[in-house]
Amino acid sequence: MLGVAALVLWGGERLARRNVEERVPADRGRLFDFSESMRVELERLESLYTGHLGSIASFAPYDRQDLLAKRCENVVGVRRCEVFLSGQKRFEAEGMKPPVGQGYLVPQLVVEGEGGRMSSRNTVVIRREVFESSHESSGWIPAPDNRHRVYWKCVSPGELVFEVIDQAEVDSRLHEHFEFWRRLPFSPLSDAGEMVAVEGPGRREWATTLAGQRTGPAALVIPLRSALGEWQILAWDRLSTRASYDAGTLAAACGIAGVLVLTGALLLAQQRNAIRLAEERVSFVNRVSHELGTPLTNILLNLDLASRSMELCPVESRRRLGLVHEEVQRLGRLVSNVLTFSRGERKTLELRNTPAIPDEVIAGVLEQFLPSLDRRKVKVDWQRGAGIHTRLDPDALAQITGNLISNVEKYASGGGWIGLETKMDKDRLRLRVSDQGPGIPPAQRERIFEAFERVHRGVSEGSSGTGLGLAIARDLARRMGGDLVLVPVSRGSAFELDLPAAPHLSLVSSNESVA
Repeated sequence: MLGVAALVLWGGERLARRNVEERVPADRGRLFDFSESMRVELERLESLYTGHLGSIASFAPYDRQDLLAKRCENVVGVRRCEVFLSGQKRFEAEGMKPPVGQGYLVPQLVVEGEGGRMSSRNTVVIRREVFESSHESSGWIPAPDNRHRVYWKCVSPGELVFEVIDQAEVDSRLHEHFEFWRRLPFSPLSDAGEMVAVEGPGRREWATTLAGQRTGPAALVIPLRSALGEWQILAWDRLSTRASYDAGTLAAACGIAGVLVLTGALLLAQQRNAIRLAEERVSFVNRVSHELGTPLTNILLNLDLASRSMELCPVESRRRLGLVHEEVQRLGRLVSNVLTFSRGERKTLELRNTPAIPDEVIAGVLEQFLPSLDRRKVKVDWQRGAGIHTRLDPDALAQITGNLISNVEKYASGGGWIGLETKMDKDRLRLRVSDQGPGIPPAQRERIFEAFERVHRGVSEGSSGTGLGLAIARDLARRMGGDLVLVPVSRGSAFELDLPAAPHLSLVSSNESVA
């Protein structure tokens, strides 16, 4: 049932669900903060790099060729440095060694209009007007191969220094730098779940939150241009899926699932109750069989011993016959309990109120237990206070009293004491049966009144019984309009019976007239 209910809920949720996509714009504030931080960092790197290039250019006309080569090697990407005066090359110095293989060539510098030189992808043409620039001016010239660039600086009128820069190597170093730098400025975008990518020169991606996936054209592009290359920050709007549910469909599915769960729970409870009752009845039959077998065995044994000793030892014979009498009474109580329980189950149990004196009824029951209590050395302490004629069911009172005394005999005889107290409180009979045995655990104080329940863990372990005595006693008490409860005491246990017992008026009137 639970599986079917879960399936109904799942199907109902699917039927009731309506997915609505909403576009969530990228946070412009975070993006502009990041772009500003990156712009400042690019300007710092540009100033630093062009400062190094300018320093090489300033010393180039005066350095020896080997010293100039050393200066070029100390700056990233500088492949060659050439000094020109009035358009004529004075000397050149090689910088860092170019990579080997793949046909790598450092571009040659050619002044515009110089004869015998043809422009190609391996040459960079320098226009004549560059030599007419004012002192301390500088600039950049692109190379045809798109990998190199030329930085030039005028150090004196007509004297210029040209430096061939490997832009690919500069870009690689920039990428390494920004990989470390971006950790702190880029984290707010990453933590907020923004869909952002940062592209460097050559559209090389060096930072992204998209995990390599594009979602169409960017919603926002922020360009960043510097002498070191062109960068851009790309941002995409997020798509948020919001689920809405049809209330009617969902309510119907929940209602059907609830009915299924409730039905399953009821069926499960009934099944467990049926299994428990079946187990209890089988156990009850076994216990009753044992309870019947034990006194029958004792009766046969004692009758045999009594017949043997009748002539030689009449006293022993009488003692044995007394034991037989006790076992017969025990059988009678057991059969009475079983019959009472059976009639209660079939709803055929009937109670009849007749005139009776409660103390006399209780005395008759106690007399049956005295031999057994004497053998167990249990002292009986009875405070009588119910010696008037009342109307109640004497058989039911006798069965309740017998079950309470039997309970002490079986489970609390080790305390060596049983206390009985009877009294009349207006029109009600109070009977209290106490003992000084091991007591009843708090967790069992209500369960002991249920049919087939017995207290274990030292209190009743090893003791015989059907588990019906207290259940029948309480049921009889409540059928008579009273109750049987376990009252708290400091030692042992105490049961208190409360029954309606109105005085028998006819007997009271006759006694008054006789007086």
